[in-house]
Order: sequence, then structure tokens, then C-alpha cells
Amino acid sequence: MNKSVLIIGAGLTGLLTAYRLQELGYSITVVEARDRIGGRIHTLESGNAKVEMGATWFNESHYHLLDIIHEFKVPFFEQFLTGISYFQTFSNVPPQEIAVPNDSPSYRFNNGTIDLLNAIYTRLKPNTVFLNEVAKEVLVSENSSEVKTNSRTLKADVVITTLPPAALIDQITFSPSLPNELVSLAEQTHTWMQDSIKVALTYNKPFWREQGKSGTIFSNVGPLTEFYDQSNIETASYALVGFASGNCARFTKEQRIEKIEGQLKMVFGDEALQYESYNETAWYQEEFTKSNRQDDNLFPHQNGGHSLYQEPLFDNKLFISGSETSKHHSGYMEGAIFATESVVAKLKSLHITQS
Repeated sequence: MNKSVLIIGAGLTGLLTAYRLQELGYSITVVEARDRIGGRIHTLESGNAKVEMGATWFNESHYHLLDIIHEFKVPFFEQFLTGISYFQTFSNVPPQEIAVPNDSPSYRFNNGTIDLLNAIYTRLKPNTVFLNEVAKEVLVSENSSEVKTNSRTLKADVVITTLPPAALIDQITFSPSLPNELVSLAEQTHTWMQDSIKVALTYNKPFWREQGKSGTIFSNVGPLTEFYDQSNIETASYALVGFASGNCARFTKEQRIEKIEGQLKMVFGDEALQYESYNETAWYQEEFTKSNRQDDNLFPHQNGGHSLYQEPLFDNKLFISGSETSKHHSGYMEGAIFATESVVAKLKSLHITQS
């Protein structure tokens, strides 16, 4: 009889771990609370444009991710940075024209970041991934483990969680209880993007390129702190996408739009106000990303890749995985890949075999 593994979370770590273990002969089930795969990878179709409301960019230092991209043959292209960019230092100083060096380019996926997830997902056996299935409780006994969801109880030999640690302890009850030291650590582990507001505006033409501008904004003032061209590779759809400052959380969506419009008009002129659609994702409001038990004053990547996350629990029946647990590029897509490789290697080294 094949060893059974239940994976909580259908983000990049969850899906790739499922595929790797499937190839090793394990019986795999993945439960995902959202109505979509991807987690913090979320490519949104807005008109004829695809805009990234989550993870977007990677570079040549992300070599584990690049290996996966080549393995699954997912096309990508270089981020557009040609032309004048802008940097604003203080509120009483107009944005300054700058040139952004392109000696270490970033890349985006031709068909959106979700294309990477779909490439992995389509290699999984039918009825492996179950959406809208919220893991509520994990019970570990001497012989097996049970995961209770919002709709049923599932049994498995091994459970692998891929949720951000803070969300994990906030949303799932464990029996036996997780070690106090681990719970305390999880509360103090920063969830990447949990305090981010991602903003995307689509246009019927790339007016900034026509102005000789890259579409890139860096600002210490905000409301937009980083903004980039996100036109597609065929230059058939056009968008500007980036991050609003955390201070924008205190405003309503309408107030945010008003402030963002003012900033864009100051940089690009009236053409910036002729957008076709405005989209935003406030990740601090995403119930399956944000923890209600976490201090908001953590610094980025705090406790990411901590040694406690590397140790299996309950006689090797529970593994804590996911991008935040990665010792390498914690929180990023690269970290998600490294976390996958790590947990698969642990299962193999512990001689948890398939028969």
C-alpha cells in the first residue's frame, strides 16, 4: 500500500511538493482553502490584460526557481525598464528623473505567474487538489494523522503544511498541541506580503512609453512606493502595477484611488488618469494569508528559515513547510521552491518509503 501524504495549501510549495512526491509513488491529497490555486501568486484577468496581484518578479540569483521554470518550460521575458524613471525623496520635493541600471534584470512570465502554477497543476493526477476545503484541525495519533476540514475528515500517513507559520497557528488546531516554542516563533515570523497593498491600473495604450518613460516610480512619500510597467510581451495589453504604502491601509479604497491618481498625474500628466480599470489586493485583508495573532511591527522576513521549522514533528508525521520556512530567499517564489526540495529530501532521508 502506498504511503499517503496530505498537503495543506495549493500554493507553489504545495503543488510542487505534491508533484515531486507523486513521482516518487506517494498517494497525494492537497486541500486548499481558497477557490483557486496559487496562494500569494494571483494573476488577475482585467479586460484583455493580465495583472499580478501577488508574486511577480524573479532574477538570475533565483536559481532553484529558474531550474523549475526550465523543467516545466514556462516562458518568461525581461522586465521593461527603458526610458526615464522617477524617484521622490520628500513630499515637498518634486519627483526626480533617474536612470535605473539594468545590469541585473528582473523577469516576468509571458502568460502571468499563474502559468507556472498551472504547468505544475496539470501534471498532477486527477482528484489530487481540492479547492474551497479549509483545514480546521490536525490530529496525530500513533498510527496515522487526520485532517478535519470544513466538509470532511481525511486520513494520511504524513501531513505537510505549507501555510505561512503565523497563519498556520491562527487557523488550524493541533492535537497534540504544537510545541510552545514553535507557536511563539510562528507568531514572530513575518509573512511576506501580509502588509502589502498591490495596485494595478490598465490602459488602452502605453502612454508612458510614448513619453519616453519606463513607467517606473520609486517613492519615499507614496501613496505608491514602487510602480512598474506591466504590459504583456506582445505589447497588446498595457498596465502599470506596483505597491501602495502600508499607510494607505487607513484610507478607504476611494481615498486610496484619489491619492494614487494625484501621484500619477504629478509624474505622468493627465494621460495617467485615462485608465480602463483599477484593481487592488490588500493582502492584510486576505483571511488565508494574514494572521490575527501576529504583531504588525515585525521586520521583513523576520525569523524566516528558522531552524525550528526544519524539524519534523510527532514522530515524523507532521512537516512544517512553505516559503517562510526556507533558509534560502524566505518568503519569495525561490524560497517556496527551496522549501519543496527540503521537505522532499527529509521524507526520503527518514526512509518514509512508499510501501
